Amino acid sequence: MATATPDVEQLMRNYQELWNEERYAKIPELVSESITVHDPGHPEVIEGRDGLEAYLRELHEGFPDFHVTIEEMLTSGDTVMAKWTVTGTHEGQFGEFPPTGNAMELEGMDKVLLNDGKILEHRAHYDTREMFEQLGLTDG
Repeated sequence: MATATPDVEQLMRNYQELWNEERYAKIPELVSESITVHDPGHPEVIEGRDGLEAYLRELHEGFPDFHVTIEEMLTSGDTVMAKWTVTGTHEGQFGEFPPTGNAMELEGMDKVLLNDGKILEHRAHYDTREMFEQLGLTDG
């Protein structure tokens, strides 16, 4: 793997901003029509641009201060690996979970597949148990 090229790095930084800010109009510029997002904290695969926008809207409703920071990025062909830290406060409804008011800080990794200069697949990897514990959504 090599350090990301400037074009790939810019694409990933722009994609990161979709998660940090409500810039939904940028989705067609950055992601493939048939994008799939695999998030271990979400029960189903998120499919297509509309699915991604709906998920991001739900995420921003639940965590208005949601912020992801890419710490490191490596590429190999059309594959990007990104190490990140995410922070957010659970201040609104998120999926089936009413707001807890608790903050979270998680580290994780993404594997992103590119096609024709756009994001085709995004697989997030992080400890969901740690997330639920930080948010106060566990029994233990």
